[in-house]
Amino acid sequence: MTAHRSKVRAFACLGLFVCLAAAGFPAPDARAENVPTPEEYVDHVGGDAHVLAPGELKLDGRQQVCGQRPTVIDSQLDDYGAAYPGFLILNPRLLSQVTTAVKQWIFAHECGHQFRGPDEEAADCFAVQRGRRMGWLDEQGLEEICTFITPSKGGSMHFSGAHRCEYMRKCYADPSVR
Repeated sequence: MTAHRSKVRAFACLGLFVCLAAAGFPAPDARAENVPTPEEYVDHVGGDAHVLAPGELKLDGRQQVCGQRPTVIDSQLDDYGAAYPGFLILNPRLLSQVTTAVKQWIFAHECGHQFRGPDEEAADCFAVQRGRRMGWLDEQGLEEICTFITPSKGGSMHFSGAHRCEYMRKCYADPSVR
């Protein structure tokens, strides 16, 4: 199973269908009937992976909520976070290395996939606007996020970190966000 761990990336990889196949799950049909449940994901990856019910997750003492979606904690995930339709996945080992603002942004970004789909810019925008609206993200926190993400060169799923930071600054400053 450990060979699959490095391939499990959900929305954060090459696309939902590729991600599911790489993880050993069949690709979902148009109704997403074959998307794994959080429990199936945990059974598949093994290790210390476990499911937290909606509202059980705390990051640096702050409760995190993404509607009624649970969060899978998987310290072997090869990224900070990922998302399948219906649940989020976080790697606590990697999250322990970043600031509180970055942790909350990562959670909110993966939550954004739940409401905005696989579009990475939409998830980034959702995350910073949510943070601003909820009061946990200020300009200093946005700079921490930009410092964290700017070194990223980008790839098949994400634009470069500098591009993402510029876009998030615009989303954060949008006067229509209340």
